[in-house]
Amino acid sequence: MPGAADAKALAAAMRQTLNLPATRFPMRANAAVREPQLHARCVSAAYAEQAEDASRPLFVLHDGPPFANGSLHMGHFLNKTLKDIINRYQLLRGRRVHYVPGWDCHGLPIEHKALTMLQLSADELSPAQVRALSRQLARQAVQEQQKDFERWGVLADWSGAEDSVYLTMSPSYEARQYDVLKKMVHDGLIFRGFKPVYWSPSSRTALAEAELEYQDDHVSHAAYIKFHFASMGSNTSGQAANVLAKYGDTLSAVVWTTTPWTIPSNQALCVNADLEYVIVRPRNADSDACYLIASALQESFATTLKGDAEEEVELEVLETLKGSDLEGAHFTHPLVNREAVVLVGEHVTTDAGTGVVHTAPGHGQDDYFAWMAHHSKPGEHPDILCPVDADGCFTAEAGQGLEGLCVLDDGNMAVIDLLKNSGNLLSIGEYHHRYPYDWRTKKPVILRATAQWFARLDALHARGKRVLEDSVQMVPPSARRRLEATLSSRHEWCISRQRAWGLPIPVFYHKTTGEPLITEESIEYLQNIVKTYRVEDENGDVEREGADCWWDLSVRELLPDSLKDQAGQYEKGTDTLDVWFDSGSSWHAVLPGLLEPNEEGQLRADVYLEGSDQHRGWFQSSLLTSLAMQGTAPYKNVITHGFTLDERGSKMSKSLGNTIVPNDFINGCTMPVPVTEKTNKKAKKNSNKPAKAPKVKQMKVPAYGADVLRFWVATTDYTGDVSIGPGVVGKASDALRKVRNTARFLLGNLQDFDPAQHAVPHDKMPFSLDRYMLHELNSLAQSVTAAYDAFAFNRAQHALSHFISTDLSAFYMEATKDRLYCDAADSQTRRSAQTVLWLSLQALTRALAPVVPHTAEDIRLHWEAQLQGDVPLEDVPGSVFLEQGWMPSAEEWKNDGLARDWTAIRQLRFEVNRVVEQMRQAGRVGSQLECNVYVVVSESDPCVAELLSPLAHTSELEDVLLCSSVDVVASETEIESAEQFKANCQLAMGPNDAPMDVKLVLTPAKGHKCPRCWKYASEVDAAETQLCLRCAQATDLRSVSDLAKRLIEDA
Repeated sequence: MPGAADAKALAAAMRQTLNLPATRFPMRANAAVREPQLHARCVSAAYAEQAEDASRPLFVLHDGPPFANGSLHMGHFLNKTLKDIINRYQLLRGRRVHYVPGWDCHGLPIEHKALTMLQLSADELSPAQVRALSRQLARQAVQEQQKDFERWGVLADWSGAEDSVYLTMSPSYEARQYDVLKKMVHDGLIFRGFKPVYWSPSSRTALAEAELEYQDDHVSHAAYIKFHFASMGSNTSGQAANVLAKYGDTLSAVVWTTTPWTIPSNQALCVNADLEYVIVRPRNADSDACYLIASALQESFATTLKGDAEEEVELEVLETLKGSDLEGAHFTHPLVNREAVVLVGEHVTTDAGTGVVHTAPGHGQDDYFAWMAHHSKPGEHPDILCPVDADGCFTAEAGQGLEGLCVLDDGNMAVIDLLKNSGNLLSIGEYHHRYPYDWRTKKPVILRATAQWFARLDALHARGKRVLEDSVQMVPPSARRRLEATLSSRHEWCISRQRAWGLPIPVFYHKTTGEPLITEESIEYLQNIVKTYRVEDENGDVEREGADCWWDLSVRELLPDSLKDQAGQYEKGTDTLDVWFDSGSSWHAVLPGLLEPNEEGQLRADVYLEGSDQHRGWFQSSLLTSLAMQGTAPYKNVITHGFTLDERGSKMSKSLGNTIVPNDFINGCTMPVPVTEKTNKKAKKNSNKPAKAPKVKQMKVPAYGADVLRFWVATTDYTGDVSIGPGVVGKASDALRKVRNTARFLLGNLQDFDPAQHAVPHDKMPFSLDRYMLHELNSLAQSVTAAYDAFAFNRAQHALSHFISTDLSAFYMEATKDRLYCDAADSQTRRSAQTVLWLSLQALTRALAPVVPHTAEDIRLHWEAQLQGDVPLEDVPGSVFLEQGWMPSAEEWKNDGLARDWTAIRQLRFEVNRVVEQMRQAGRVGSQLECNVYVVVSESDPCVAELLSPLAHTSELEDVLLCSSVDVVASETEIESAEQFKANCQLAMGPNDAPMDVKLVLTPAKGHKCPRCWKYASEVDAAETQLCLRCAQATDLRSVSDLAKRLIEDA
């Protein structure tokens, strides 16, 4: 027998005869360095090459434009990554992807930032100067954001070529946008009206619903106010007239309002025609005053009258009336000498207040519609009061010494004081509620009637609902109700804004009558000027272009030839279009010339994908413009994602200090993170000490690169809000590292494998284990494909992760290591296993590619390089995104019967592992190869024998159970070993199959331990080498001298 030194040398020498894995694919990604090196291959070049392949069917994901303003945040990363996953998947499925990134360049946010940087107001600059500053800022933001999008691996044309991106401020885009306005003018959908709109005093402009943020903790002053009965109206029913006259000026209708500042604008009271109203008087009251309120609100009204008094207030019902009976009655305004008429309106409820609603049509949408329903047609404004200016201050029309006071501050308090002094304020108190704020200035807004331009929407409602139901898929499905509700609730769209930085509404006003002039002809004439207008500075750089002509040229130059002789009678309007009209027209600016219209002449993108806030924003505005222009939705699929939160589930904000930007994780940084402190049990629960600010510590975040963040995106349920932070990203990094290590194992064991020469056909595979794995691989391809098709990327990654960890790494790779390392290099058994590994590598690479393109490209490069004889990586042509084919699968691989068999065998493997662990604990074995396994089957249940016996005659069952030998026996008497470890178990082939009883007996292995494969064998080929027969045949060694000679030759 050789000595210890000789044994060590022999073991080292034996290693040289094994087929050990070898690959240049690194264990660590080094993403900060490696990913930028791969960009040209898997981003720019991949997009450019596929875009030229007209044989591919076209797929269009239309990009919703982010604001060209400020730095990008995690919400942007979530959004762009989801879009990119879809595009890359479609590319891998053989489609030609058209993706044009866009930017929303106009509007208040950009103008406001430009002015803030100069510490100036819009009044201090000309519109041309404001526009020049805003354009410069937007251009800078586009350039900065574009660099980040490219670094994130977003597949697009980033070359800067014309039409590679779209900007809403470009002349070509502006001209196309006028097409939409022109069609809506032609169809009579555009009108000028005087009605309440959301108005931001801090920005001095009207705002759209999508430009609002709601704060839940806003504090208002809620007031109960008396309107004394004045007279009966011509519409008041006889009974009601008699009742009201009976009580005369002792009767007051009581209203409840959270905006006392709107009382000077009151013009009516509203009741619900179907509600029951009562005239009540407090019992034992000192006066004969009585009040008109809704019957259902008596209890809350009594509480209001009680106030801080100890004694409860009991109300006596004097009369009962229907709301419809009250219509037309007149009540006296509490502050000025005029009357408020009673109207009926469906918006009046008994949810709060008194059931009698103070109505100021100049300051409320419901108020306006109720007033117009009784007085005029939509768009007209019969004496609507609105004594509030653009700064949110009372005008002289308000009277009562209110002029110049801010309605949200001292003006509101002044009105309350006036009501107190008049004796008409019953109660006042603070009221906490949800209230709209300007999304940029973070200041509260008001409703204020102004002359604005509107689009009529009622005519589009029915068609829009039908289109959404019949031809648009929504992800998640619940989003359909939200979009439909948003659409149906809007009757008009205020499309005008009082800002300089935007696309001008091409309207001229008659200097004498004020009548607007806007026609198809006038719009088209301006449209043609916008397309070509360009002014350069002395350096040849563009100074002004496109819609700047509206401010640069005279009225005569802007009017069409048929109207030029009337130029002296007109002046230009100063309003610009709502930015949601800008972005909502993007489908018409980008898709024509790219997509072929359908049979109805309609253009529809395959996918729109944005955040859930875009139901009232871009999804809606795009739908409205498309319905008006082409009668259908501009999209076939609408996908909605949630918001990004911190790891504690809190909304990110600068004030909380929990904002995270993508580049912090991509490039690495030092990040403050909150420290969880232990609760002091001795501390008093009701301590009056102020709460301490949470402690933070500085955490060094490594440079994870983009793929780790992209992997996080793909593993989330993005249809709801998602959390992000160092811990979450760390877990994503660990998960992706496991995937990477699996790929490294596969590559290493394919070092000498060429599919063209060595792949074993499915029907020629010697082991059923390999055919079973192809069945599982086929199932994986079906699951992943279905998940990607349904935009359920987390389901795809879950299926892939489960396959890698459960089927591949923990099972198949372990079960085939002996074959891969120890069988003859060119044996069919080894090549069969390599075939499975190669197909698994292709499946893994393609399934991962949409999510982690850099990682997938790197895997593919290393595979191709070693396939071509370990050539330098940079010499390998092509890209994983340009290769033909998706995940490998074949119908012939599907074998449900085989899968049932292997379900039972994998259960057996689990049970064997449990018994081996018992043997380890008893100190009888160290390695699992030191065991022999006996499966004792009952004659009454021959299924187990039928299942296992064929496998026991080969090494297949030994490899799966990781032991030296496996025997299927009918009785324990056939087992000769005295030392036995036993276990009873049940095996089932499927969830609905009856379990089969099996007894396991494990014994310490006997025989000789092969120095090459470490299995114990009863026979060896040569006493000198102690090799088992398989290893001797694989190496063709008969002696130690043969081994030495072989090593010298290899060296």
